[in-house]
This record gives sequence, C-alpha cells and structure tokens, in this order.
Amino acid sequence: MTLALGGGSNVAHLAHALAQRPALDLTIVSPSELTRTTCVQLGLPITNLTASMTIDLAFDGCDSLDTHLNALKSNGGIHSLEKIYAERADQYIILMPLSRLTPTLNADLPLCLEVIEPAVANVQHFVTAAGYQATIRTADQMAGWVRTPNGNLLLDVHASDWSQLSAFNAQVSQQNGVVATSYFKNLVTRAFAFDEAGTVHEIRKDEA
Repeated sequence: MTLALGGGSNVAHLAHALAQRPALDLTIVSPSELTRTTCVQLGLPITNLTASMTIDLAFDGCDSLDTHLNALKSNGGIHSLEKIYAERADQYIILMPLSRLTPTLNADLPLCLEVIEPAVANVQHFVTAAGYQATIRTADQMAGWVRTPNGNLLLDVHASDWSQLSAFNAQVSQQNGVVATSYFKNLVTRAFAFDEAGTVHEIRKDEA
C-alpha cells in the first residue's frame, strides 16, 4: 500500500505509530519536508511521488473543516503541493481535533493564496475590490512558510465570515499569478476527529 503523509503534528503522530509496525508493507510519500525528515528519522520507507504512482490513502491535517468536509489548510503554506497528493489519492483523510469541525469554516483563519511575486499587487487589488483584506505573510505572523517551497509568496485573505468562500475562491483562483488556494473543496473523503477525552469520531463524506 502507498500512503501519503501531509504536514502537521497529527500526521507526525501517525508516522510514529506506523514506525511501531515494521511488518506493514508500505511505500510512503509526502509533500512536507518536515514529515519527510520525520519519516527518515523513524526508518520509514519514504520515496518520491512519480507520475505513475497510485496513492491508496493520503492522511493530512487541517486548520478548519466544515460539516460538508470542505477544509481550510492555511497555516502551513504548502497547500499547492498538498492538493497534488490529495487529488492523486483514492481516499484523502483528515486527522484533527474535533473542535476544528464546525458548520461553516472558521473566519478567524485566512484563505491563503500562493502567488508568484510579480502578480502580488494585482491580486491584492482584486481581493480588496471584492471586499476582503489581503496581507503578504511575514515571518512574525505564522509558524509555517513565508515563501512556498516553489519560491512564491503567500497572500493571506481575511474575511468577517466565509459564507461566500466557495464563490470567491473560484474567482480568485482565476486571477493571473495565483498558483493555488488553501481551500480544499470536495477533496476530503473522511475525517478522524478526536475530542478532549481522546475519543475518535469518524466523519465520512457520504454522511456529512
């Protein structure tokens, strides 16, 4: 079986659990340099994703998940790469605290855009005209990337609520220079969410 492991602490916990099962016949790929380093340290069989490779299960974290299993993955800043793995996977599974599951996505979190540097001013103008606020991510704002692994800038879009996120995301994604957004629509197939007592709740796409 081929697994994709994304970024974040919950995926790191999964990697440690997998390392305790050496009899499992696994091939592991990851869009996260930190996760790849963790896998190497644990002795897990990490390799590069190839064009012909099929991903059976992809595990990832998220910052916010709604009850339709749409996700915001804004803080890490590697969403462009994570989407590649999500789209290639037979199942894309989110691991997260139950508190991150809400009827609508958390408006305290920005929509993060990966933007090539020459297009940043134009994209900021578009975002402002649409009624949102846009700021270039700096080192003192987030624990994740300031520039993406592709060398591009991250633009954080802030809103008072995300009730129109799907429509806005479709529009901003069409702007010249926008590589990808941190809104994952119709990609998550299942989520495992743990509450404060440690109980794990499974949320399936067909049940959401």
